[in-house]
Amino acid sequence: MRIKPIILLLSAAFMAAACSKNNDKVIAKVGSEKITESYLRQKLEEIAPNAQSYLATKPGRKQFLDILINEKLMILAARKSETARSEDYKKRVSVMENELKSKLEYYKDYMLAKMWVEELRQEKIKITDAELEDYYAKTPYEITVEHIVMPTYEEAEAVMKKIKAGADFAKTAKEKSMDKDNVRLPPVMYGEFMPELEEMAFKMRPGEIQGVVKTGLGYHILKKISHTKPDFAQAKERIRRIVEKKKFDAYLDKFRAKAKVEVFDENYK
Repeated sequence: MRIKPIILLLSAAFMAAACSKNNDKVIAKVGSEKITESYLRQKLEEIAPNAQSYLATKPGRKQFLDILINEKLMILAARKSETARSEDYKKRVSVMENELKSKLEYYKDYMLAKMWVEELRQEKIKITDAELEDYYAKTPYEITVEHIVMPTYEEAEAVMKKIKAGADFAKTAKEKSMDKDNVRLPPVMYGEFMPELEEMAFKMRPGEIQGVVKTGLGYHILKKISHTKPDFAQAKERIRRIVEKKKFDAYLDKFRAKAKVEVFDENYK
């Protein structure tokens, strides 16, 4: 679901309300329907840019107004027709009303959560430079690993035996792993990797192979490729995201402890 159209929709509504209070200039009337200056500007924005220069001339403005007058005439005629009272029309309008209500509820939740997180960043989960420096002092390393993930422990054990017997890790991963397209994972710092694998991965030596470890994705075998130490300045923003996430997760866990969270579908447990 895209937020931009919702924002535009709400902005248009607010603009219309504001204009009505400010005695928006009436350009023309078609029966009881008014064509105001703000409405005309709004419709102009829908026109392709290459036509704007013509519409800036007097003949262009007149032609454009004639188009808007015809639109209003069509609407007035349609409102008096049987179409306006048909069940099909009412049904389609009802569908749109429900969609708009749903989008508005989504937008309200989205904006509330966004503003709430922004406020947390200013107070309860605010990060200081001292915290970043402390985190870097304790965990300054970045590692790169290759992994194989299998659906069962038995299958992972069989692959592990094959690798211990001399099979090439990357080639075996391409043949056997459930995640064949992501054998070598992007470099990670401590706090960016899967928690179940993190301790083991950072303690391993480059070239070392370890496993089998279970995660929510399956059963993993890891091979460590590299273990480097980036400069603090280079890693500072990554560390900020890591520390902030840890603080945020801890803050959210307080609510999780109070809320009743239940998962009923076995495929998601």
